[in-house]
Amino acid sequence: MNTITSLSRRQFLKNTGLAGSGLLLGLAGTSSTIAAESGNFELPPFVSIQPDGSIRIGMPCSEMGQGIHTTLASVLADELEITIDQISSLETIHHPAFRNEPIKYLTSGVMDIQMTGGSVSLIAFYGSFRKMGATAREMLRGAAAEHWSIPIDQCRAAAGKITNTATGKSLGYGELASAAARQAIPENPPLKSPDQFKLIGTKVPRVDTPAKIDGSAVYGTDVELPGMLYGAVRHCPVFGSKIDSVDDSAAKAIPGVIAVIPLENVVIVVAANTWTAMQGADALVLQTTGGDSSFSDADIDAKIQQSLSGSQLGAPVAHEGDADKAISSSDSTMELEYAVSLQAHATMEPPCAAAHVTEEGCDIWAPTQTQDFTAMVAMMVTQLPAEKIRVHTTYLGGGFGRKTNPDYIVQALIAAKATGQPVKVTWSRTEDVQHDQYLPPFGVRLTAGLDSSGVPNALSVKLAGPSPSQPMVAMMGGYFPPWLAENGFDWATCVGMFDFTSQAGSYAIPDLKVNYIPTEIPVPVGFWRSIGTVHNAFALESAMDEIAHASGIDPIDLRRSLLREKPRALTVLDRVEQASGWGSTLPEGHYQGMGYIYYLDCYQAQVAEVSVDNRGRTRVHRITCVIDCGQAINPAIVESQIQGAIIYGLSGSLNAQINIENGRVVQGNFDDYPLPKLKIAPVIDVHIINSGEQPGGIGEAGTPLVGPTVANALFAATGKRIRRLPIRRSDVV
Repeated sequence: MNTITSLSRRQFLKNTGLAGSGLLLGLAGTSSTIAAESGNFELPPFVSIQPDGSIRIGMPCSEMGQGIHTTLASVLADELEITIDQISSLETIHHPAFRNEPIKYLTSGVMDIQMTGGSVSLIAFYGSFRKMGATAREMLRGAAAEHWSIPIDQCRAAAGKITNTATGKSLGYGELASAAARQAIPENPPLKSPDQFKLIGTKVPRVDTPAKIDGSAVYGTDVELPGMLYGAVRHCPVFGSKIDSVDDSAAKAIPGVIAVIPLENVVIVVAANTWTAMQGADALVLQTTGGDSSFSDADIDAKIQQSLSGSQLGAPVAHEGDADKAISSSDSTMELEYAVSLQAHATMEPPCAAAHVTEEGCDIWAPTQTQDFTAMVAMMVTQLPAEKIRVHTTYLGGGFGRKTNPDYIVQALIAAKATGQPVKVTWSRTEDVQHDQYLPPFGVRLTAGLDSSGVPNALSVKLAGPSPSQPMVAMMGGYFPPWLAENGFDWATCVGMFDFTSQAGSYAIPDLKVNYIPTEIPVPVGFWRSIGTVHNAFALESAMDEIAHASGIDPIDLRRSLLREKPRALTVLDRVEQASGWGSTLPEGHYQGMGYIYYLDCYQAQVAEVSVDNRGRTRVHRITCVIDCGQAINPAIVESQIQGAIIYGLSGSLNAQINIENGRVVQGNFDDYPLPKLKIAPVIDVHIINSGEQPGGIGEAGTPLVGPTVANALFAATGKRIRRLPIRRSDVV
C-alpha cells in the first residue's frame, strides 16, 4: 500500500493517477460538490474509487505509530463493504475540511486547525468516516440499481461488489465508479448496526506494518530530494539567552560546510551531509547574553512551593459545595503533597524537516502533528500566500506532543530560503534532549476531609506549575476558553483533577475545591504524552491509596464507594481485581498497588506488581490494565497503544529525569536520560471491555496511571510513601 503524502487536490490527483473518470467523494457532511477534472466527481477531501477498482483514501491525521490510519480506514471500509487490503493507498492530506473539531471546541474556535494530538483523532473523525463509507456504498448501490433497472433494495454490497440478489449477477465497484459519480449524494445514508460490523471491533492488521518492515516507509529523516543540502543546529545553552556573536572559523574550515546562519538563539549549519553539518555545529563558539546561568532544580521547587504556600487563590478548576467548611467539620483530615519533575519527550526520531523554497512555491516535508501550524510558519518565513505552500506529512518516529511545535520546521525553511536549495535540518540527540519543550514540573497539595468511616467527603486541591499552553497564545493571538482563560486556567494542566472533561467518570465528592496557580519558570515546557493527568493522577491516586490505608479500607473498595453511581467504572474495578489476582498470594517479595482514572472518555484501572531488593532497586514484574474505551475499533491497536503508553509512563516514573543546573539541562543523550530496556520491561496484561459506547481516546490513556500505581505498590513493599516522580532509589531504602 502506498503512503504518499501531499497537500493540494490537483497535485494529489496528478501524483496518484486519479485524473481519470471515477467516484471521488469527500468528507461526509460537506454540502458542496465540485466537478473534478476529466469527469471525476469530487467532494473534498476525498475517498476515490477508480474504474480499475483501486480505492484511495485521504487521511486527516498524522501517523506516528498510534495506528490511526488503520483505524479510520477500517471504519470507512466497514461501511463501504470492502476489505482492508482492497485499499490501494492512504494519504495524509492537508485540507481545510480535515480540521479537528474537538480541538476547535476546546479552544472556542480559536484553534480551528488540522492537528493530530490529545488522543482525539478517533473522537474527531469516527462518525465522519463511517458516514463517508456509507455514502459511497449507497451511491454505488444506486448506480447498480439504475444499470439493472431494479429497486435499490435488490442491490447488495459486499467485498467491493454490488450483487443483484434476484439474478446473482455482480458488478465491481470500479465498473460502477463513473455512474456512481453521477448519483445524488444522500444526506443521511443508513449506517450499520453493531451486529453488522465486519471490521470494526476486530483485529485488522495494521496497514503500515509491511512498509515499516521492508524499509520503504518514509520518515522525516528519510526524505531525500535532488540537490538537497543538509543542516544541523546549535542552540544557546542557557535558557533565555541570546547570541551576541559567533566564531564560525573552525566550522567553516571543515570540508563540506557550506553556510553558517545565526538566528536569535540558534545557529543553523548547512553542509554537504548531515554528519558534516553536525560536526560544524559542534565546532561553533557562541558568545551569548542574557538568561539566568544560576537557575537550578532548587529554584523550580522554590517557585512551586511559593505558589502552593502563598495566599494567591489561582484560577478555579472545579468548585462544588463548600469544601473549606466541610473539611473543618470533618471527623478527620489529611494534608498531602506530591510533585512531578521535568521530563523530555525523547522521540526516537529527533526533530527534523526538509524544505524547498522558490518564487513559485514552498514545499515542506516534515514529521509534524500540526499541518496548519506548519503552513502558517511557512507563510511567515517565505512571505508566500497559502495557495503556494505545500505540506507533505511523513511518518513520525514518535510525537508525544513534541511535534505540535513547529520550531524545527522554521529552521529548515530559513535554511532553504537562504541557500536557494532544498535543505533537510536534523537535530542531534543532544540538541533534542537539551532544547525540548518539556513536561511541566508540578506541585499538588491536597487536603481531604474524611467521614466517620474514613471515606473522603470533601477535598481541597492546589495545583502549581507552568502552563504548556501559554506559547500558543502568542502564536494564535488570543486566549481560548474553555481550554485557556485570561484568569490563568489551563485545561492542559488541570485535566484529570475534576475538570469539566473528567467529572463524568471521577469520584463523587460532594464538597470540592480545585484551583490552579500558574507558576512561570525560565524553562520551555509543552505538551507531553497525557499532559496534566501525569501530575494530577499521580497526586489523586496516591492520595486515595494513603486515605485507604489510613482508614483501613481496601484501596479498590474505597474507589468503589466513591464510584458507586458509575456502573462502567465499577465494572472496570471488578475486572481488574479479578484479572490481577488482587489480594491473592503473590510470589515472595512481590507486592501490588493500584490506581483508577477516567480520561479521554475511557474508564481505566491498573494494578502493578513490584519487588525491591536490599539495594533499593525497583523491579516492576507485571502491570494489569483494564480499560473500557467504548467501542474498541481495533482491539489489537488498543492493546498495543496501552502497552506502549505504559512503557512510556514507566520511563518517566523510574528511569529518566531532566535536571537543571547553571541555567541549562544536565542530560544530553540516552546514556544519562535512559529509556526502559526490553530486559526490564514488565509483563503487561491489557483487558478491554468493549461497552459499545462512543469510542474514547487511546494514544495517551495508559501513561498517567503508571506512576501512582507503581508508587502505591512500592508503599506496600517498603512502607515508604513516594512523594515525587520520578522515583529514586533513595525513596525506597
